[in-house]
Amino acid sequence: MANSGAKKRKTQNEKELFKVRLIMAAGTIPYILYRVVYHSETFGGWLWFAYLSLNALNMFAYYIITSMCKLTYDNNGELIDGGSDLNQGGMTEYYFDIIYVCCIIQGLGLISDKCLYLILVIPAFAIFKIWKTFIGPYLASRNQQQQQPQEEKSKRREKMEKKQEKQKVKYVK
Repeated sequence: MANSGAKKRKTQNEKELFKVRLIMAAGTIPYILYRVVYHSETFGGWLWFAYLSLNALNMFAYYIITSMCKLTYDNNGELIDGGSDLNQGGMTEYYFDIIYVCCIIQGLGLISDKCLYLILVIPAFAIFKIWKTFIGPYLASRNQQQQQPQEEKSKRREKMEKKQEKQKVKYVK
């Protein structure tokens, strides 16, 4: 028997998925009607590529979101788990952001074809996050590890030089 938390999460996730489908439709349908149907003679190769890329990103993010909130039933067909909470932070937020950005770009694409270049914001942000989270700290720690032996060597040299100066004997007449 499902607990009330699983049922609440199920209904909450269904509402979120419905909103996402509406947002995706609100971005895609006007773009198809205006750019593909009405201005079909100017809808060339680059625009097809951009349109398909935007929709591929939308579908990828939507697929990941729906797989995250997949329901679990027992053998009797009763709800056991209502899926993941879509309001949680982490990667879920990024998938929603991808959908929102793609729909905004499609809306701006109605104004000018050059607005479709904004699709490059998504990989640029991904590269920034990867650099900030993984690559930057790795390189910083690696540089510190390389600098520590050099600092130790310079300290050793200073100590050796001090010892040598102390060992010099001054003869007084």
